[in-house]
Amino acid sequence: MKMFGQSALARVGALSVKLKILSLSLLTAIGMLTIGGVFWWSQNEVAGAFNKLDQSAGLARSVADLSDIANGMRNIGKGYLARPEEKDHELFEAKLSEAHGVLDDISAKPVAAAFSAEIADVRDTLDGASGAFSSLNTVQREIGFNSETGLRATLSENADEVLKRLKKEMRFGGGPDFEKMVTTMLDVQLSEKKFILDRNDVALGNFEVAFGRYERLLKKAYLPNEIKEDVGTKMAIYREAFDAYTAAVAEKDKSIELLETLFDLVPPRLEALNNAAREAELAAEQDLETVRAYSTLAVVSVIAAFLVSGVLAGMLIGRSIANPLSRLQNAMEELASGHVDVNLPTAKGSVEIAAMARTVSVFQENAVERQRLAAASEEENAQRDARVARLESLIANFEATVGQALESLDRSTSDLTQTSAAVEAAADDVAQQADRAGNAVRVAAENVNSAASASEELAASINEISNQASNSTTVAKKAVASAEGTSQTMGQLSRAADRIGEVMGLIRDIANQTNLLALNATIEAARAGEAGKGFAVVAAEVKQLADQTSRATEDIASQVEAIQMSSSHALEAIDEVTGIISEMEGLASAVASAVIQQDAAVQSIAKNVVDASTRSHEGAECMTAVGSATEHARATGGEVEQLATSLSEQAALIRSEISNFLSGVRAA
Repeated sequence: MKMFGQSALARVGALSVKLKILSLSLLTAIGMLTIGGVFWWSQNEVAGAFNKLDQSAGLARSVADLSDIANGMRNIGKGYLARPEEKDHELFEAKLSEAHGVLDDISAKPVAAAFSAEIADVRDTLDGASGAFSSLNTVQREIGFNSETGLRATLSENADEVLKRLKKEMRFGGGPDFEKMVTTMLDVQLSEKKFILDRNDVALGNFEVAFGRYERLLKKAYLPNEIKEDVGTKMAIYREAFDAYTAAVAEKDKSIELLETLFDLVPPRLEALNNAAREAELAAEQDLETVRAYSTLAVVSVIAAFLVSGVLAGMLIGRSIANPLSRLQNAMEELASGHVDVNLPTAKGSVEIAAMARTVSVFQENAVERQRLAAASEEENAQRDARVARLESLIANFEATVGQALESLDRSTSDLTQTSAAVEAAADDVAQQADRAGNAVRVAAENVNSAASASEELAASINEISNQASNSTTVAKKAVASAEGTSQTMGQLSRAADRIGEVMGLIRDIANQTNLLALNATIEAARAGEAGKGFAVVAAEVKQLADQTSRATEDIASQVEAIQMSSSHALEAIDEVTGIISEMEGLASAVASAVIQQDAAVQSIAKNVVDASTRSHEGAECMTAVGSATEHARATGGEVEQLATSLSEQAALIRSEISNFLSGVRAA
C-alpha cells in the first residue's frame, strides 16, 4: 500500500502545477454537478409530494367551507319557514351559487379525481334542495307572504267587502237578517284564520261548517236581490280562493318535507367527502415524509463521497506541489540571508518548479558577482569619504560664523520694524479715537441743542396738558351728576312698572272670576233648557270677553316684566358708568398734579442742557488738536519703517550670496 502511494505520488509529481490545479478543479466541478443533480431531483420529489399535500389540505378546507355554506342554506330555509320573505329565496340562490363555486374548485383539484362520486352526491343534493326551495317559494308566492298579497289578500278583500256592505245596510235600517249575515260572516272569517294558523283537519272542518251555515242563511235571508247577488258573487270568489289556498298549503307541506329530507342528506354526504379528503391528506403527509427521508439520504451520501474523494485528491496533489516548493523555499531563504554557497534542488524537467529552480540558480550567480563588486567599491568609497569630511568641516565653520552675524542683523531689523509699526499703529489708533471722540462731541452738542428745544416744547405741552386735565375733572363731575339723575329716573320707572304689574294681577283675578261666573251661568242656562238659551248665549259672550281680557292681561304682564328687566339692567349699567366716571375724575386730578411736578422738572432739565451744550463745543476743539499731533507721530513711524525695510533687504542679499558660494564649494 505504501509502495502504491509512492508510485501514485511520483506519477502526479511528473505533471505540471497548472495541470494538477486543473485536475482538482475538474474533480470539484464534477462533484458539484453531481450534488446539484441529486439535490434538484430530491427537491422535485419533495415539491411534488408537498404539492399533493397542499392540494389535500386545500380540499379539506374547501369541504369545511362547503359545510359552512350548506349550514347557511339550512338556516335560511328555517328562517323562511318561520317568516316567509322573497329576499330569503334570493339569499338561498346566492348561497347555492357560492356552493357550486366551491364544488367547482374542489373538482378542479387533481387529488379530487378519486372523490368524484362523493362530490356528485353533494352537488345533486344541493341542487335538489334548491329545486324544493324554489317550489316552496312559488307556492308561498301564490299563498301570499302576508295578508296583503296572494290568496290571503283575495280572502281578506272579499270577506271585508261583504262585511262592509252588510254593515252599511244595517246603518240605514236593514233588518234582523243583516245582523245574522254579519255574525255568520264573522264566524267564517274566524274559522279561516284558525285554519291558516293551525292547518289541520279540525280547523278545516270548522270552516266547512261555518261556510255551509252562511250558504244556507244566504238562501233564506230576506235581503234585496241586488245585495244578495253581490254578496253571493264575492263569497263565491272567496270560496274559490280558500280552496286554492288549502291546495297550496298541501303542496307547501310536501315541499317543506322534501326540503328537510334533502337537508338531512347533506351532512352525511359532506362528512363522507370530508373523510375522504382527510384520508388523502394523511396519505400525502406520509408520502412527503418518505420522499424527504430518501432525498436527504441521497444528498448526504453524494456529499460524503465527494468530500472523501476531494480530500484524498487534494492531499495527493498538495504533497506533489508542497514538497518541491518547500526545498526550493529553504534554498531561497539561505540565498537571501547571504549564503551564496547553498546547494539548490535538482532542476531537471520542464515543469514550473524546475523552471523556478533554474531561475533561483541565476539569482545565486548574480549574488556572487555582487559580493565581488561590493568589496572593490567599498575601498574606493572610504578614500573619497575622508576628503569630503575635511571639506565639510571647513564649510560648516564658515557658515556658522556668517549665519550668527546675519541672524543678529535680522533680529535688530525685525525689532526696529516692529517698533515703527507699533508707533504707527498707536498713532493711527489715537487719531481714530480722537476723530470718533470729536464726532461724538459734535453729535452730543447737536443732540444737546435739540434737547434744549425739545425741553422748551415739552414745557409748553405740559402746560396745555395741565389745562386739559383741569377741564377733564370738571366734565367728569358733570357726568357723575347726570348719571346719578338718570339712575334715579330708572328707579322711578322700575317702581312704576311694579305698580303696573300689581294692577295687571288684579285685572287677571277679575277676569278669572268673570270666567268662572260665565261658566256657572252656562251650566244654569243648560239646566233651564229652552228658557235659558238666550242667557246661555250672553254667558258665552261674557266668557269669551273674560278670556280675551285674561290673554290681554297676560300680554301686558309679559311686557311689564320685560320693562322691569330692562330697567334693572339699565340701572346696573348706569351704576357701573357712574363708578367709571368717578374713577376717571380721580385719575384726571392725579394727572393734573403730576403735570405740575413735571413742569418744574422740565425747567431744570432745560437749564442743564444749555450748560452741557457749552461744554460739548469745548471738547470738540480739544479733539481737533489731538488729531494734529497723531498725524505727526504717524509720519515719523513711516520713516522708521522704511529704514528697517532697507536693512532687511541688504541682509537677505548677503545671506543669498553666501549660500550660493557655499553651494558651489560643496558641489566642487
